[in-house]
Amino acid sequence: MIAALSAQVPTTLECTCRLAGGDRYTCDCGAAKQVTLDSASVGAAISATDAVMKVDEAFRIAKLKNDTAALSRILAQNFYETNQNGNSRNKAKTIELWTSFPIESLKTDTSEVRITGDTAVVTGSQTEVNAGGTDRMLFMRTYGKGPSGWQLLSAMQFRDPR
Repeated sequence: MIAALSAQVPTTLECTCRLAGGDRYTCDCGAAKQVTLDSASVGAAISATDAVMKVDEAFRIAKLKNDTAALSRILAQNFYETNQNGNSRNKAKTIELWTSFPIESLKTDTSEVRITGDTAVVTGSQTEVNAGGTDRMLFMRTYGKGPSGWQLLSAMQFRDPR
């Protein structure tokens, strides 16, 4: 499964790719026409997905460890988030929060990446245990790729109603 093949498909789509012979892959991307890519193109899409997921995991660990130095690197200068309680914060306020907000655990239960060009969206579910109890949440995080790599531009999470 390839998150998105932005060089070949103009919109963010989920694509299923299979080896077509040699180093060529045939990818079915929903309503889009079928595309054939070489292994380098498929590898680039997988590589970008892996890079985004590494940053997303670093974000999870930074919150769990109250690592504000890591958060400062991960969050883009114009970062903005809204949490499950409806509280919105910019980068400075987010870092300030994590200087003193302990959580016992933070687990990513599911996640999926969609990439188009230099923008990636990670959606999924997570479970957070803090002094207030256990929150099961759905989330959406948007990453942008700049000169220093992938950085988190925005995040939104809300309690899972299921």
